[in-house]
Amino acid sequence: MSRGRASALLAAMVLVCWAALAEAETPEQRRRRELMEEIGLKRQPPSDKAAESPRAPAPAPAATPVQDETSLPKTGVQTTVPSAPSFRRTVHPALLQACQSCHVTGGPAGMTRLVLSGDPASDHRSVSIVVDPRDPPASPLISKAAGEAHGGGALWPRGATTATRVMAWITAGARLDAGVRVPAPVPPPTSPQVVRPVPAAGAAPVQAPQPARVPVPARSAPAEPAPPTDDARSPEVVHALLMDKCGSCHRPGTPAAATRLVLSGVVDVDMTAAMALVDREVAARSPLLTKAAGEMHGGGLVLRTDSDGYKRLLGWAASFGAGPVVGDSTTTTTASETAAPPPRSATGRPPPSAPPLPPSASSSPAGRPGIGLPYGFQLNGRFDLNYERRGFSTDPTASGAAHALRSYHHFLFLTRQSPQDKIGLSVELLGLLFWEANLRLHSSDTWQVVVAAGKLVVPFGADPLTHQSYGGLAGFDQRLLPTLWASEGAAAHLVVRWGPLTITDDLYVVRGHSLRRADAVLSLRSDLSPDDDARLTVGTRAGVAWGPLAFWYSAAFNPLGFGRQLFMQAADVTLWRAREWPVLRYLSIGAGLMRADVSGAGPGGDYYHFGSYFQVRLHPREWIYLQYRQGITTFDNRRGAFVDRSRLTSEDASAHNFGVVVRRGGLSAGLYWFVNLEAVEVPNDLARAVVTYEF
Repeated sequence: MSRGRASALLAAMVLVCWAALAEAETPEQRRRRELMEEIGLKRQPPSDKAAESPRAPAPAPAATPVQDETSLPKTGVQTTVPSAPSFRRTVHPALLQACQSCHVTGGPAGMTRLVLSGDPASDHRSVSIVVDPRDPPASPLISKAAGEAHGGGALWPRGATTATRVMAWITAGARLDAGVRVPAPVPPPTSPQVVRPVPAAGAAPVQAPQPARVPVPARSAPAEPAPPTDDARSPEVVHALLMDKCGSCHRPGTPAAATRLVLSGVVDVDMTAAMALVDREVAARSPLLTKAAGEMHGGGLVLRTDSDGYKRLLGWAASFGAGPVVGDSTTTTTASETAAPPPRSATGRPPPSAPPLPPSASSSPAGRPGIGLPYGFQLNGRFDLNYERRGFSTDPTASGAAHALRSYHHFLFLTRQSPQDKIGLSVELLGLLFWEANLRLHSSDTWQVVVAAGKLVVPFGADPLTHQSYGGLAGFDQRLLPTLWASEGAAAHLVVRWGPLTITDDLYVVRGHSLRRADAVLSLRSDLSPDDDARLTVGTRAGVAWGPLAFWYSAAFNPLGFGRQLFMQAADVTLWRAREWPVLRYLSIGAGLMRADVSGAGPGGDYYHFGSYFQVRLHPREWIYLQYRQGITTFDNRRGAFVDRSRLTSEDASAHNFGVVVRRGGLSAGLYWFVNLEAVEVPNDLARAVVTYEF
């Protein structure tokens, strides 16, 4: 072998080794490539000029078939797409480091939409509320982290590394775990190949002849599955919305724990219960939506109809428009439905059982979303102003009538309820009319138990907070029971669900009533036993609900002293707007009666108090209703006689009232006319105009 050929061969071997080393990836390059892929950036390939550099020629056979680039279709689709940042490895740790100090249950931002628990799956559901994959830069997570309308200031300025990573994650669909999305490769078209001879080392490059261009039909890029844009309607997101807006009152142990909606904190259980409040024909007519908008809701307006939360809830309710609702006893199976798949639960999975609804009752003013405070506390309020024309009989324009300006409701509620914390608190701040702390012992899809202690709203009758209308008058007009029957003691609340049936029971022991003397007539409004010589009342309230129909039975026993005893009973039934019936869908009806027997004095000395009511409301529109209520009341009547006319006074009467109420947001206004007919007539009829604001 000549020296020249040996030198040429040695040079070729050196070039091959250099090219192989150039193609190898160093550890630093590998780490850089992984980092760029993690933040969603693509490594730029070397330019054509660099590839054609004479310093790195790639040795090849004498003739290598090369596909002509001009014959390939111009689809504009990349065959590989770098993966988005991982939520678990990248986004979630960044959120915990920057946001968890405030956005945690009990923290300064614990009542906002973003609450972090430390669990990636749970936190992903919370973060999904504040991102928008359709417009990532406008996502609240990005804007607030950049310091825009954020109490915590700027955490990630736009363009910073962390902001870029989070933006890339949102752009890729904001998934829990990002994956590499690789579109299907475009198959190479059938086209002539060009053989380009490769010159020997040191020879001049040979220009390959250009073949005639063969037309190739254009291929469209394969459709890539679009990222889900309906995350805002997912069960987890809707559940977080319900917990935020309704959880302060509609949880076990709270004033609205006996309503048709009880939130346990378990997504499957709560969403199935909420789904039973959805109208499958017209979603906007669903009780869940109408009550959230303030219609016939003791908590007033929760979601404005033009708010994002209302639209999100409406979209979720509309998604269940086809097929039977789980737990709906009115659903019948036809021959065509037997071949259909089983009904889905609120989370899209077949439910293990269909938790039904607890018995119906009005919710309290504390059911409002209110004002979020640090450490998970929430502030709600209810205030009213009444103009009254009183002191007349039948004719409100009579000369002897008087004018009055009164405020009956001035409540300020402080609550703390959290699905992560089993302990809750509810306090009326202005007058300390009631306060209680509760502990959730058990909560599942079939039964739940909550215990409470403090100055409790005594669970007696269908609507403890507004006193059941016994005698035809409610709330502060009620003459049979205390204005607000709250007493020190302890209680346990039990809910059992069995198919479409719900059974609930409240057991309680509280400070009760006592007699001033042996022959006194007991006043249920004022004769509560003193703190230092308390007479304990032991009672229970049992409820059964089936769809919009609910029935309650209440009983309480109280030793009064002097050998006397008090035994109270009440029965109530409610029917709330049966949507499947043409007429009843516009009506809500309630009726009840109560009797309190005082015994122990022997024949002729025992007596009873009695009250009843019947109420019907007509709802021609969602924002207005008309009401008629009537009832009778008798005090100190002899036991064994239905009515002892020799003992009738002006306190024995019947009441009839007519009203019309309109609601707009948290503001409501009503006009009422009360006609009171006594055994011994007195001029105490009443006309009232009331304006109420709730928050």
